[in-house]
Amino acid sequence: MNKQGELVVYRSCTPVVDAEYDVESNSSAMESVVWALADAVGVDPADLPPLFDYVEPDALNALFDPSDRVADGDTLLSFQVDTWNVFVRSDGRIRVCDGTQLTDPKPVFESTTV
Repeated sequence: MNKQGELVVYRSCTPVVDAEYDVESNSSAMESVVWALADAVGVDPADLPPLFDYVEPDALNALFDPSDRVADGDTLLSFQVDTWNVFVRSDGRIRVCDGTQLTDPKPVFESTTV
């Protein structure tokens, strides 16, 4: 915990893609995750493995409904797809990290609290 009593979440993998989802794009959080992951992997989104094997799409969309988005990013979900670590925050930020390229631990996002 940091000095304010907030829990800081760390990653030890190399960030490859940063993306966002928002109300204006009419994309769900899951759609944005799919595009960010495909960008990180370097494939067409249709060539990704079925993501429902790793995360429940409806639950992810409900948790990160853009119309209910909280600006401070106080909710953070992480999951792994093969060797890729995916982080989704309630302020709309998405980060995909390469789990095979380790780094010294750093906060997933600046000011990440849960």
